[in-house]
Amino acid sequence: MKKIFIDYGQRINTAILGVVKDILKDLSDSKISSNHCFYITFKTLDTGVKISKNLIKDYPKEMTIVLQNQYWDLNVKRNYFSVTLAFNRKKETLQIPFKSIVKFYDPFVKFSIQLELKNNKSKKDKIPTKKITKSPEKSKKIITLDDFRKKNK
Repeated sequence: MKKIFIDYGQRINTAILGVVKDILKDLSDSKISSNHCFYITFKTLDTGVKISKNLIKDYPKEMTIVLQNQYWDLNVKRNYFSVTLAFNRKKETLQIPFKSIVKFYDPFVKFSIQLELKNNKSKKDKIPTKKITKSPEKSKKIITLDDFRKKNK
């Protein structure tokens, strides 16, 4: 019988993303006070993220969006949410998988979470890269704790 090890980090991330999903669902159903403001940071190149090429150009790794007064068509699905926001007076629709979210912040109640992303393959990961190896240096010095201790005379 194969033993299964518990990945607590993954389970906690899933639970936290469930909270974010519930909050966004309540926001889309107008159940949340207008005082709240949500900052959501996500990986722009993560699989499933759908944003314009212009936004990817401006935000090649991560992007933070703000859901407060001017957003439209917030739609929460099982694995992602979509929302329309204005960038330089031009409306753009974004589709963001929950697994791509790395930070969520509500300054009204000072609630903040930062998620640990593991095993998420981004579009960038699919691009073949050249491996660069560094030759070992000839003169390496090993630093021990004794180097920092006070010496008794």
